[in-house]
Amino acid sequence: MAEGGSETVDTNDLEHVETSSSYFEATTQISEITTTSDGSDGIGTKETMIRRRLSYRSESFLYQQDANFFLSLPRPTPTGGVFGWLLRFVGGGFNREPEDMLHQTPPPADHSLDLNGSEEPDLGVETQCKLSPSTQRMLREEVFHDLSPDEVVDYHAHLVGHNDSDTDCFIHPSAKTWRYPVRRIKTAILMSAAQVNNMESGDTQYIGRLLRLVRHYCPKQIVKDGQHGFLSPQLCLLPFDKFYEKDGTENPNKTTLYVPNDYSLKMASEFPHLFHPVGSVNPYRKDALNELEKCAENGIKIIKWLPNSMGIDMRDKECQPFYRKMKKLNLTLLVHVGDEHTVSAAFLDNQLGNPLFLRHPLDCGVKVIAAHCASEGKGLDLDSSAPKQPYVSNYSLFRRLMEEPKYKQLLFGDISAIVGFLRIPYLKTLLDDEAIHDRLVYGSDYPLPCVSALTSTVQMQWNGLIRPEHVPCLKELYNFNPLLYDLALKRVVRGPKGGHFPAKIFRRHPLLQPSVAFSTPV
Repeated sequence: MAEGGSETVDTNDLEHVETSSSYFEATTQISEITTTSDGSDGIGTKETMIRRRLSYRSESFLYQQDANFFLSLPRPTPTGGVFGWLLRFVGGGFNREPEDMLHQTPPPADHSLDLNGSEEPDLGVETQCKLSPSTQRMLREEVFHDLSPDEVVDYHAHLVGHNDSDTDCFIHPSAKTWRYPVRRIKTAILMSAAQVNNMESGDTQYIGRLLRLVRHYCPKQIVKDGQHGFLSPQLCLLPFDKFYEKDGTENPNKTTLYVPNDYSLKMASEFPHLFHPVGSVNPYRKDALNELEKCAENGIKIIKWLPNSMGIDMRDKECQPFYRKMKKLNLTLLVHVGDEHTVSAAFLDNQLGNPLFLRHPLDCGVKVIAAHCASEGKGLDLDSSAPKQPYVSNYSLFRRLMEEPKYKQLLFGDISAIVGFLRIPYLKTLLDDEAIHDRLVYGSDYPLPCVSALTSTVQMQWNGLIRPEHVPCLKELYNFNPLLYDLALKRVVRGPKGGHFPAKIFRRHPLLQPSVAFSTPV
């Protein structure tokens, strides 16, 4: 099958997609409502949408599977031995599973599960919520008193893979060998946090665990009396492009991590009510503009960058056509600013994370989400008139940009990873900075909330950010579902002046559409 406009679609393929593709079902509904005469809305006609879906098909094993396959993936067994214990201690010592929050009576013998990703399966008659009464009360009165779990949109959740299922994912070899013990341990901790215990089946284990966390997020009876089952949030699944030199040459030796856009589209196509597809396009690649168009045609509205690890200098003239194309396609740039530590095995230059570099896409009219609100490290103050420009906190540079009136409708921040122990000073500031709360969005930075060593509820209690009675409730949530734990922690935390993150931060932002092809249930 040819790519781009020369692609031909077999009639049998069209018929097959029309009857079986959950992506087609989700996108066609929106296409019928929003398509203009010239198809300029990014959705297009029914035939065009089928063609775009087919262009992301693959002959590999995982891409051929449907929702039933992913939902039937077994739980991995914990890694044994002393090393396995240490991994669980640092990277996630979960002793419960998310589905275990509800005690379920066995379904009838003739009962069959509805495994459609867009429907809540009938798991039997739930008779008891296993969360403690104090935890249920915290969720009901402090977390979801003005927010429903199914309203939550997580703008920052990572996809990771090892290519064991021909997903084309990639992790740099130095991150998987004991020749580089620090890198190997870091990878092992992150994979353990995502309940991946075998590099040979990392793709399926990672996505299987993520699906269980999202589908079994919050028991309905917590927020709706007499209801059974679970309520689920929506996650934007972030891919990650390769490192490219400025001449457009791909450099695998400097690529720490690679997750293709197809993978995000695949998971969103199978579970359109759980996941939004996201794109990642390095602006130095020779086909960057074509790839942007391809993303937009498939309903993607957000492009992810991590300049520190991808080698992107946002000031480069090579980026200007990219910004103009993003503006034309109405795409949002989700970009890491501040220091980076996690994706660092093959290349890292934290100077590229200077928040002031965001002026370049912003001045082209591109909407930008500054990941983590630049809440780590220091950057060169390029605005300073001092003979020797000083280094100041990256957060202060981000906050300076937020004050500029011309960026009011363009610059936003996400609160992913903001509860990490290294970011506590900026968490305090953000909580009380109500002037910018309407420009913040929620992000979990999954799988990082699963790494127990990165957040400390005891430290937060010492800092007066949470009350003592919150600590055991949050620990219980962490053991059942670290994604729910992350949201609950960000809802109950309070700043020195009593500020908090309001419910609007955790909903879909009116100016930041997660995707076009996958609608938010009403």
